[in-house]
Amino acid sequence: MFNIDFNKTEPQIICHPQYQELVPTILKGLASYQLENHFILFSSGTTGGVKGYAVSKDALFANAKASNDHFKLTSEDVWALSLPVYHIGGLSVVARAHLLGNKIIDARHWNPETWPETIKDATITTIVPTQLYDLVKRGTQAPQKLKFIIVGGDFLSSKLKEEAMKLGWPVIRTFGMSEVCSQLASAKQPENDEIELFPIHQIKIGDENRLLVKSEALFTLQFILTDKLQVTLARDLCDEEMFYKTNDQAQFNEGHFKHLGRLGDEYKVAGHLVNLLQLKNTLSSLLIEKDLFGQMEFQIEDDERKGKKLVLLTLLKNNPEALIKEISHEIAPVKIDEVRILESFERTHLGKLKKQ
Repeated sequence: MFNIDFNKTEPQIICHPQYQELVPTILKGLASYQLENHFILFSSGTTGGVKGYAVSKDALFANAKASNDHFKLTSEDVWALSLPVYHIGGLSVVARAHLLGNKIIDARHWNPETWPETIKDATITTIVPTQLYDLVKRGTQAPQKLKFIIVGGDFLSSKLKEEAMKLGWPVIRTFGMSEVCSQLASAKQPENDEIELFPIHQIKIGDENRLLVKSEALFTLQFILTDKLQVTLARDLCDEEMFYKTNDQAQFNEGHFKHLGRLGDEYKVAGHLVNLLQLKNTLSSLLIEKDLFGQMEFQIEDDERKGKKLVLLTLLKNNPEALIKEISHEIAPVKIDEVRILESFERTHLGKLKKQ
């Protein structure tokens, strides 16, 4: 199904067509690592170079089962596959459906006008925030059979979720990563924003709120292809207790998980802690109200003088001064250090902003 064979023992590379020419090089470079019953896929992250992971079928199915259990899915549920299978978000959906024998509706062709009709018989699906905004902008009502729409892949603003819920979309907040075969933590119901850690994962919070993860679904190895293939085993990226050291920041209190962003996305200015996700939430709410969602983004960059600086990226060329003044007022006492006008934003296949 979807060119995925769960019975095959040879390693399977699943990638975007643009990477097909790299497949022989990667397979040759990984040949000595005994990757039977593994999938090799590329990360949806924002880092430079071509980066990917080898994940075992056991790890993939461990996360898939945990997700099915979390949402109390049965064989009667129907999945709408809306994300590409060459990313962990799509591959994990196929794995979840495989375990329960669920029917899958192929909804990967994104057209916000026809997509709701395509998924009318689905009970669960997963999309990214830009797709959710397309539905909200059109005032599209959710299909009646839909119980969960899991929104991951990027930051989901409170305002966007609120507007989607008004239209009946049962939005579930989640946080996941390729390194643990998709979901790490997720809400259980749309009405509750408390994100719960899946029981197959253990976490620690280190210095600077760094997230460390030990998991039954942990990847086997990571590779980065630049001028040559660099391979690192997962165990070599773990501490002495086998907790994988991520580049994410988080809080974890009484079983509830909160993602704070990436390392480097927090800094202090005149004693005030600046958090990029909080700034994104404020900016997103304002842009949704003005029907300008996706036209501006915040980015934190290194600065020789200040250490860190806040950059407002914008696609608006015609007199955005009044809007920038309004944004500055909303985020005070944090200050915008630079406004940068761009022709377009460079994004990943799932819509994440790359460093501009």
